[in-house]
Amino acid sequence: MRQVHAKWMLGAGLLICVLVGCNHTPLMPRDDKIKPSPTDPLPDVPALVRYMNNNANLVQAVESTSLAINCTQGTTSGGVDGMMVCQKPRNFRLSAKMFGNPVADIGSNNDEFWYWISKADPPHVYHCSYRALSTGKVRVPFPFQPDMVVAALGMANYDEKAKYELKAPPKVNYMELVQNTTSPNGQLVQRITVFHRYQQKAPKPQVIAHVLKDMSGKLICQATIHSVQVDRVTGATLPTKMTIEWPEQKLKMTMIMPDVRGVNLPPERVAKLFQRNGLNKLSTYDLARQVVDGPDGVRRAGATVVAPPRR
Repeated sequence: MRQVHAKWMLGAGLLICVLVGCNHTPLMPRDDKIKPSPTDPLPDVPALVRYMNNNANLVQAVESTSLAINCTQGTTSGGVDGMMVCQKPRNFRLSAKMFGNPVADIGSNNDEFWYWISKADPPHVYHCSYRALSTGKVRVPFPFQPDMVVAALGMANYDEKAKYELKAPPKVNYMELVQNTTSPNGQLVQRITVFHRYQQKAPKPQVIAHVLKDMSGKLICQATIHSVQVDRVTGATLPTKMTIEWPEQKLKMTMIMPDVRGVNLPPERVAKLFQRNGLNKLSTYDLARQVVDGPDGVRRAGATVVAPPRR
């Protein structure tokens, strides 16, 4: 059963949580008009960390109501439309449709994450607490990394006191800021932020990728940023197009968000938006305990069909 619903979900390209690359260094686009010189000065680590934090501090939440997702897994491809809202640190909600029909509801808050896929067999609302996930004993049938989503959207804050390593491969136009850290499932990982070596202006991105690898160097996921725009209200630089890849699942997904913008979310909307609402008549399945625990559980969701959460 798990293999069936995981395969369909990956094929539909509705895993938003997160982001993606290759086994050694990301395959970044090169500009042949620029000839890097070994004598060119590089920014230091504190400057790069400040750059990311300055942008992150401008925005607490972002929203796109004209989200388009194009997904390829193996030889299968398709597209869906929907809406997405993300608020630091882990609040996330995505509702998607295919040919006008609701097909997915994926979300997260500080306590748990969940997903509902219409074609899953059975179509439970699958959920798991972050506390259970952190034990490393829960098998999640898709690569959910909420922290990577926040990073890819330019909203992540980086610890200025943490240990980083700056790598600048010769004869390429990018550099990598590497940090050893722990993923939500308790796994030791390398978190790599890839910068263009030279100053860029929107729509060209300065931060061109976010990469997650295990400690042996195996790629877990990577998000490549293709284009950005400066939000007129907050002044934050936000991605308008990015490609997400999960090599192990052979999944590639391109997200296009032409209307992405910084938003202020009132408390009452936050309380409704980042909960398992929209699905109250469906059964719920706890991934940690591997049992059906709803629809009569305390932390259940709200309507029979999935629609974009009320704005």
